[in-house]
Amino acid sequence: MDSRLIPTKEAPPTLEDACVIQVGGTLADWVGTADWIALAARLGAVRPTIIVPTGGPFVDTVREAEDMWRLHPAVVRRMTLLAMDSFALLLHGIHPEIGIAAGPAEMKANAATGRASVWLPSSLAQTRRELIEDWDAASDSLAAWLAVEIRAERLILVKAGACPCHSVEALGADTAAMVRDGVLSPGFPVWRRRFGGAVWCVERERVEDVAAALEQGGGFGCPLAATPLMGVAAPER
Repeated sequence: MDSRLIPTKEAPPTLEDACVIQVGGTLADWVGTADWIALAARLGAVRPTIIVPTGGPFVDTVREAEDMWRLHPAVVRRMTLLAMDSFALLLHGIHPEIGIAAGPAEMKANAATGRASVWLPSSLAQTRRELIEDWDAASDSLAAWLAVEIRAERLILVKAGACPCHSVEALGADTAAMVRDGVLSPGFPVWRRRFGGAVWCVERERVEDVAAALEQGGGFGCPLAATPLMGVAAPER
């Protein structure tokens, strides 16, 4: 990872120019994840930056319990959010300079001191129960919802392997097709249509390219446009 630091500036009082980064569960056992966390920490010195975790390896236990005990969906959703909290704490443990945040107030407080945040989404069970009662709590959908909620400037989805939309990068990816292929969860396009900022899908190995693009104020990867959602399969948590 390039050791250059992004030039610091006084953090803004709002989260409107925030960068939200969803870190996929397949990055949980990949050593390069540390580079993405370091990038978030560097970016946090310039603008509010929030990492949205998946359930990582912790959600596997939830799935096993769901299969064995036929748990009620509401219980599974709560357990999935707690699994995401566990992965968030793991990321915080990898890079303690990144603060943890249950909501926008903590995100703003971290940003005011030049720190990125990693979100603990289980707080939604108390503060926005209506949001998760009929939802599967997929992390990309939650990341898009958070981007809408805080009026972020951009959302970056970090994916393992070759980004499935790389062949149409210049035109913008077909979000609905990515849902059908299981790359995105069914709830994602709904929140994408409500989000006014830029959304990018990037391959996990391209962290240095993303860092360079962000330092220059540009974008990188596959832009995900808002597209209609029809006939999709069950989401991947």
